[in-house]
Amino acid sequence: MGSTHKVPVWSLLLMGAAALAISVAALPNYLVQTAGLLAAAALLVAVFVVVDWRIHAAVLPPSVFGSGPLKWIYLTMSVQMIAAMVDTYVPLFGQRLGHLTPVAAGFLGAALAVGWTVGEVASASLNSARVIGHVVAAAPLVMASGLALGAVTQRADAPVGIIALWALALLIIGTGIGIAWPHLTVRAMDSVADPAESSAAAAAINVVQLISGAFGAGLAGVVVNTAKGGEVAAARGLYMAFTVLAAAGVIASYQATHRDRRLPR
Repeated sequence: MGSTHKVPVWSLLLMGAAALAISVAALPNYLVQTAGLLAAAALLVAVFVVVDWRIHAAVLPPSVFGSGPLKWIYLTMSVQMIAAMVDTYVPLFGQRLGHLTPVAAGFLGAALAVGWTVGEVASASLNSARVIGHVVAAAPLVMASGLALGAVTQRADAPVGIIALWALALLIIGTGIGIAWPHLTVRAMDSVADPAESSAAAAAINVVQLISGAFGAGLAGVVVNTAKGGEVAAARGLYMAFTVLAAAGVIASYQATHRDRRLPR
């Protein structure tokens, strides 16, 4: 008989509640209510970390709470997924600011996925551990550069040339994710203290990806709905907020690769 694995109910409920709180935070028209919901989401995440650390049936493998790079790997993936959710409002802004048809705006939004795919294919051929480490460490900065390009090119009644720059910005953002993602997944499974944790580390990747996507979509809604000054200001604010987030992610990506060098080969 195989061993029975318990479902981490409390951890999943806490993360689900946190994602719900940040999603609902996009709805109120009052700053105090929005700030309160964001604070509640942050508190729920903190409680999740404590609960997941203490219980046996956990979402995250025990190595996350050790001195190794696993927590930084997951954090890097989380930042990338959150920043990728800028794509949530791309079709809307494409229609409102670029006067694109719904179909064309949808294809514009797909540019990020194209960049992600191209980045993964190109990065998968890398063999040097040192080069891979540099690529992973720099990936958030690549994303930030694409987001910054998107921020500075947002304007009303955008001509074709500006729309092409929007597509280029999204391609760069997606490329920043793609060049790091396959190596981060491999490192996550290789960075556990106990080989028996490898399956848990792999499963946690999907949880991190999905929960971070929910957080990113909610955060995007908060930024857009609280922006003052119309649709152009909302679009610029969204891209700028996520630019800062992606740039800050270089701290996690550096730790994910720098600490990895200290592990036994």
